Amino acid sequence: MAIFFRFLMNHKALLITLRTIITFILLPFAWQPYTDSFDPIMLSAFGYYLFTTGAMFFIYGKGKHRWKLWQLLPLADLAVVSVMVYDQGGLQSDLYYAYFALLAMVSFLYKCRAAIWYTLAVNASYLTVLLLAPSAVSIGDVAVRMVFFSLLSLVFLMLSLMETRHLESSSESMKLVHENEQLVMEMESISRQVAEYTFDLHNKAVLDQLTHLHNHSYLHSQLVIEIEKAKQNEEPLSLVMFDIDNFKRVNDTFGHLVGDEALRIIAKRMKDLLQGTYYTPCRSGGEELAVIMPDASLEDAYAMAEFLRIEISKVKIPLANGEFLRITTSVGVSSFPETSHNHQHLIDCADKAMYVAKTSGKNRTCRYNLTLEENHTAG
Repeated sequence: MAIFFRFLMNHKALLITLRTIITFILLPFAWQPYTDSFDPIMLSAFGYYLFTTGAMFFIYGKGKHRWKLWQLLPLADLAVVSVMVYDQGGLQSDLYYAYFALLAMVSFLYKCRAAIWYTLAVNASYLTVLLLAPSAVSIGDVAVRMVFFSLLSLVFLMLSLMETRHLESSSESMKLVHENEQLVMEMESISRQVAEYTFDLHNKAVLDQLTHLHNHSYLHSQLVIEIEKAKQNEEPLSLVMFDIDNFKRVNDTFGHLVGDEALRIIAKRMKDLLQGTYYTPCRSGGEELAVIMPDASLEDAYAMAEFLRIEISKVKIPLANGEFLRITTSVGVSSFPETSHNHQHLIDCADKAMYVAKTSGKNRTCRYNLTLEENHTAG
């Protein structure tokens, strides 16, 4: 029952219901009891309404262009109804109510201006049928019916006007909703572009463009943050510095393109090895790389640094002649608070340990300690 009422609240569904009622009312008019047969014109009209109503019901809710077909039907209906009323004797016929059904359909299907013209056409057709029908009709009878019919037509014109205003209001509301959705989509698009632009700017600000490791500025700023975290959590923080051995010779011998490729390959290998850890690889400058190691003691950092050094030494750098170049590194390790008291001291200690590794044979890892610095200074 609820579905039935929801169906009737849709005016287009009401039009189907109205035509269905008209269709089955026509059947009694088609029967002629005095001849025990059906009137051919009325029976044809019944068949026409049955077919068109069934077609309307079949295409209901199917396709956005279905209303164009519906809007053509009242024109055909007008001709069919006029023939029926004429055949049934004009004023003697009870079929003139079908004109009102036509106006009811038009009041919902057409906009107000079109409905006015159609109403005039219906009134003109009705007047013509009254005057041309075989039965005798007085001018007074015609005038009374035309006045009544015209006044009643105003009701349907008002319905058409209300429906037109409703459609215009709905259209305007849909337009505003669409514009709002478009605005939201544009704002989301702008937000994404801003986010992407901000992300790109951030990457350019903190990433080295050659190796895609974090750059020198990020190294210093992040160490300040990590030092503060280490102080608050009372956890160690270590720094490992890598210097590529004989890098100047690589550039001079094979060219800077090979040197750049070596840096890229080593950086990628380092990133792959550190994936899944909290350690952050950086390019501190030139041929020097660094790794920030939160929560790593000096010994833990030393073990990881030695592992990285050995893995880097296995990397093969392709040369133009089809051969490969192997690269070694000298590595220095320092730790807060074990060997250093602030971020700059941490960097200095790791750099000194790296320098000792480089000057004492290269391709090795050195931890920073006071003895190491004293021995190096004395030497």
